[in-house]
Amino acid sequence: MMSRPKSCLVLVAALGSAMMLSTASQAQVATTLEQAEVAGLSPEMRAEVQSRMKQGGQTVSEILTTILLNNIKLKHLGSQIMAIDFNRGLAVVKTANGEIAMVPFNTTTLEIKT
Repeated sequence: MMSRPKSCLVLVAALGSAMMLSTASQAQVATTLEQAEVAGLSPEMRAEVQSRMKQGGQTVSEILTTILLNNIKLKHLGSQIMAIDFNRGLAVVKTANGEIAMVPFNTTTLEIKT
């Protein structure tokens, strides 16, 4: 028979493991909105997002935002992203010289339009 402190420790460890597993599995299940976002992507971008989803740790929205932010940073060095509107394909950035600029992007490829 286990002592009371040992049994409490085992219970806490089991609960912690269960919570970690449930959190990881939740992160990999796309919501209805996220499924719609993925469906609207180009086949290449959809494959990239699905590949990143298999790695776990990020939601679809987080993956899309990361890709978009990286693309913006490549075109507007030293800029700060202030807002993103995925529906309209627009991002608002504060440029390195302090100006506010609208940055249009393609909603299916997440590429920045020139």
